[in-house]
Amino acid sequence: MTRKWQVLAQPDSNKSRILQDGLGLGPVTAGFLVQKGIDTVKAAQAFLNPSFEQLHDPNDFYQMDVAVERIQEAVFSGETILVYGDYDVDGLTSTTIMTEALTSLGADVVPYIPNRFTDGYGPNQAAYERLIDETGASLIITVDNGVSGKEPIAWAKSQGVDVVVTDHHALPDELPDAVAVIHPRHPEGKYPFNDLSGAGVAFKVAQAVLQDGMPAESLADLPTEFFDLVAMGAIADVVSLTDENRAFVTWGLKEIEQNPRPGLKALLKSAKHAKDAPVLSETVGFKIAPRLNAIGRLGDGSLGLDLLRTKDEDKAKELAKLVEEINNQRRELADRVFEEAKVQALSEEQKKQPVLLIAGEDWHQGVLGIAAARLTDVVAKPVVVMTKVDGLYKGSGRSYGDFDLHAFLSEFQDDYASFGGHAGALGIAIEEDKLEKVRQRVLAAGSTLTFEEEPLAVNLLMDPSMVTKDFYDQTTRLEPFGQDNEQPVIGLKNVWLTNVQPLGAEKKHLKISFNGGRGPVEALAFNDPDLVQESEGKREATMAGKVGVNTFAGRTRLQLMLEDLKFSNEKTDANEQQEEAHQASTAAKTENHSQSKGQFSSTKADFARIYKYLYVHQEENVVDGLSQVLTDLTIQEIEFKLIIQVFLDLGFVKMETGRIRCLKQTEKRALTDSITYQRYFAG
Repeated sequence: MTRKWQVLAQPDSNKSRILQDGLGLGPVTAGFLVQKGIDTVKAAQAFLNPSFEQLHDPNDFYQMDVAVERIQEAVFSGETILVYGDYDVDGLTSTTIMTEALTSLGADVVPYIPNRFTDGYGPNQAAYERLIDETGASLIITVDNGVSGKEPIAWAKSQGVDVVVTDHHALPDELPDAVAVIHPRHPEGKYPFNDLSGAGVAFKVAQAVLQDGMPAESLADLPTEFFDLVAMGAIADVVSLTDENRAFVTWGLKEIEQNPRPGLKALLKSAKHAKDAPVLSETVGFKIAPRLNAIGRLGDGSLGLDLLRTKDEDKAKELAKLVEEINNQRRELADRVFEEAKVQALSEEQKKQPVLLIAGEDWHQGVLGIAAARLTDVVAKPVVVMTKVDGLYKGSGRSYGDFDLHAFLSEFQDDYASFGGHAGALGIAIEEDKLEKVRQRVLAAGSTLTFEEEPLAVNLLMDPSMVTKDFYDQTTRLEPFGQDNEQPVIGLKNVWLTNVQPLGAEKKHLKISFNGGRGPVEALAFNDPDLVQESEGKREATMAGKVGVNTFAGRTRLQLMLEDLKFSNEKTDANEQQEEAHQASTAAKTENHSQSKGQFSSTKADFARIYKYLYVHQEENVVDGLSQVLTDLTIQEIEFKLIIQVFLDLGFVKMETGRIRCLKQTEKRALTDSITYQRYFAG
């Protein structure tokens, strides 16, 4: 779990102060906003409080008027409409949005979630034939798929069945001959934001149909009951949480928290989400999405559609129980495939391969992508995991870092039975007798390839005493986190550990504890048995992670979700007192080294900011509440104390039983008059 760190440039204190004063923000929130490049009051206001004005008009989509006219014609003339979706979260939410919107108009709607094992992804002519025959549908609306369905859509047209495509995936060189193709990146379109999810595109179409193509004038004109679904689709499909996606996700998470659909309420309960805990983007990413995705991975994804659409709470509980069972099965299968595939991945034969092509027997197809993703972290290379199905090795690949795996492997697709995907992930099928040939071609073409993991971006180096509930609360103002709005990562160096504990029946997870500013903090690392083994007997570590909370049995604890962890190599057979003495000695040496350099980073503006803070808080006991003061000011303890000494040198303040009193000044004095300032800050 050892990664290189890239400590990001610290925010400009003047810009941070402008946001604090202009919006009443805490210094942590303001600092992280400035670090993200959001450094004006107007921009910060728009980021923190998304508004209706940030949404775009659906009519800006190319061919939206054509799509609305054809859909409304079908609705009002009583045609059967087939909504053809996908089996992942974005597909399930897209299908629910379109189905419920049209049903509210009285339409005859048949939703369909394809089976990944029999139908595959996207338009499928055999499925179209069967469904048209069974339902008599004369209009098909694709959601979260369709742009790659040129042949099936052409066949449907030849049968007198119209198709409206709504999609957001990569555009092919030639679009299908559909009635309309609604896509935020349509080559002839000018939609202002190009990274909507499938659910976001479905929402835009639903809005236009329900509003009869008229532009909305306020939130009251929008089908706000679908915000929860749009939020889930955006988070699960990892689209950019900027622009109007940020607004949708902000509002949608509130909807799930305050007024959840019966299915989501039951699903959260089965996922052991505390009743009074907030619903954040990570709630969707780690609790809701994996469970809904598990359904399509292992079988019939329509169960997920039923769960999202049901209004019956008893039925919701019953369906959520089934989903939980499927998810547990998915975990077991994924673990088994990962462990068996790891043996191959770490073999001498595979070490020389630049891209690993791992092939097994009787592995479940639905979990191959999960295993491939986990293996990339083990071998630090792209990995394709396949299993034998009817004489073919079928599987999924995941890239490593920013390497374009799809482009690299596409060079050999004359030896594949099927191939598709994008830079980071792909699906593939190779005939059994061609697998070794492909491996040799990959080896020859990639002999000079090297892969480097991207460094871990660390927003702020902190003292453990600054890790408090207030710090966490200030970071939550930046929610929802996700793509292009990453949760801040903090770095903690040389932390004394109060507890080191393996977790799980198989001891694959690790929990370490340390003292924060207001009590114990737990830090967690998952699925790393090697790290668990390494942790034995360790009492000191350097770590980086994201601050969160864990609410259980009515008690909330601070947590650090680890992104990196390095244990100290020092001997640990000394008793705790000796260790603490060693830490104090090390800290003193570090302090002296810093002092010998004679430089700290505080500017004159920082001195003014801290003096202003002291003036406002002079009735408070700064000594007893030092950790909170350091958090408020985002400053290290040694630097803060030196600044106070400068103020004492100059007679700006005096100490009174833990309080720092600001004194009235009769004459102007420069900071450079202080010996402490000259020694540690001048230069």
